[in-house]
Amino acid sequence: MTAAFYDQLAPYYHLLYGDWESSIATQGAALATMLHKAGVLPGDQVLDAASGIGTQTLGLLERGYRVTASDISPGAIERLKVELSRRSLQATAFVDDLRTLSHTPSESMAAVLACDNSIPHILSDGELLQAFRSCYRCLRPGGIAAFSVRDYAAIERINPDVRPYGLRREAGNRFLAVQVWEWDNDQYDLRVYLTSESAEGICETRVLRSRYYAVSIERLLLLLAEAGFVCAERRDDILFQPVLLARRPNTV
Repeated sequence: MTAAFYDQLAPYYHLLYGDWESSIATQGAALATMLHKAGVLPGDQVLDAASGIGTQTLGLLERGYRVTASDISPGAIERLKVELSRRSLQATAFVDDLRTLSHTPSESMAAVLACDNSIPHILSDGELLQAFRSCYRCLRPGGIAAFSVRDYAAIERINPDVRPYGLRREAGNRFLAVQVWEWDNDQYDLRVYLTSESAEGICETRVLRSRYYAVSIERLLLLLAEAGFVCAERRDDILFQPVLLARRPNTV
């Protein structure tokens, strides 16, 4: 479900932002500052393990990091490759599953990232633990992991919860996207309604569906520790969502 959702969303994903190019620059700068403070410097190898169409990958490449990008969505990876070519940037990009990261060698990365609330697409504690262990395996000793997530404990559970992105304009067309959340205990179905209106007034609506696990930040921090990470903490001063930071211990 997750792969199909992002395959369909890939051509339109940039329109969910008020200004995607500005978001690339802002998030790239914020993540580069975070990495630098953690001892991961430009030129170091970073895995963006839920890259999507490249919001974080592109921003970090522009700041001198060597980025490997992977995502479960083939459509998102193809869009990312187009964006890399358009900007004359170089990165390895391939389809992979965050739960296994089977194409990334062990101890090859200085940092592993998964941003934009990608982690809660994994729908059970057991699979979350598997994903965190895969991230741990890919990190060199002393490397860091960073995950930006929603703080579900702070969100009122309204059913249904309707969340509009706002109206966008591109090439004379109008574009409106609306999220609808429908709760099912600690999970919820997500529908995204994408409506485009051409300059001639022709309208088309697509409905994309996915599912999330409203896992608490407290639970995620416990799972990071269970996976072997140390110094796991929540930071609210990096991105627009809370960021969970954790480190693979240095080899004794």
